[in-house]
Amino acid sequence: MPLELLPYIAIILFLASLIQGAVGFAFGLFALTFLTLLGIELTVTVPLLLTSGLAQLLVGVIKLRNHIQYEPLIKGSIIRYVTLPLGIVTLGYISTTIEKSAIEQLVGVLILAIVIIQIAIRPSPKDKLHPFWSFIAFATSGYCAGLIAVGGPPIVLWVMAHKWTNGQIRSFLFASFLASAPINAIVLYLVLGDSIFTPMLYGLAFSPLIAFGSHLGVKLGHAFSPARLRTIAFFILALSSLSSISAPLLH
Repeated sequence: MPLELLPYIAIILFLASLIQGAVGFAFGLFALTFLTLLGIELTVTVPLLLTSGLAQLLVGVIKLRNHIQYEPLIKGSIIRYVTLPLGIVTLGYISTTIEKSAIEQLVGVLILAIVIIQIAIRPSPKDKLHPFWSFIAFATSGYCAGLIAVGGPPIVLWVMAHKWTNGQIRSFLFASFLASAPINAIVLYLVLGDSIFTPMLYGLAFSPLIAFGSHLGVKLGHAFSPARLRTIAFFILALSSLSSISAPLLH
């Protein structure tokens, strides 16, 4: 990794942690987009974000720990752990016939369609969703994480469908992403081997800065009402979907 890029990487990671601290997600989306623009390869960016993201997730979980809904968190994490390997197996089967970018486009279209439907119909958040929808959300999240390394949107949509407080929404997202970190690390090692360790160390080196950004973001996020938080979440998801859809067309 070129040393002259380190100041730019630090700024990107700080801003990403600030955003995630405020809304509960989007660290990887924001950072991945701008690190890619710097010309950093995905094989370096992904392991770097895995370890650097731990700092802001830990800060969020610790500061909002009293709001975490543990029962759905444990059940959802188990489902994600089971379905993530299925996504990896699927990727192995189709990688020779279908480009990963085409799969990302399809997922982007589906997420964008769901967001548009949510905005158009405006269903009222529920105290508790039917177990079927919970299973679908977490199974899809794990499967997509293994298939295209993007498993956040289904969880965000599931969380936003609940009549939860600001703290419950953000704490669940923080805790859910933190719970998936170990299996993500294992998958990365199986795919990339020892090459992940150097960018992981860089990620750890940025941890104090990222923890500070997350600390400020969590404080900033207290100012959002649950309704405003849902609006911001849908906006970010829509941008993410459009990015996935248009990325192959820009190359």
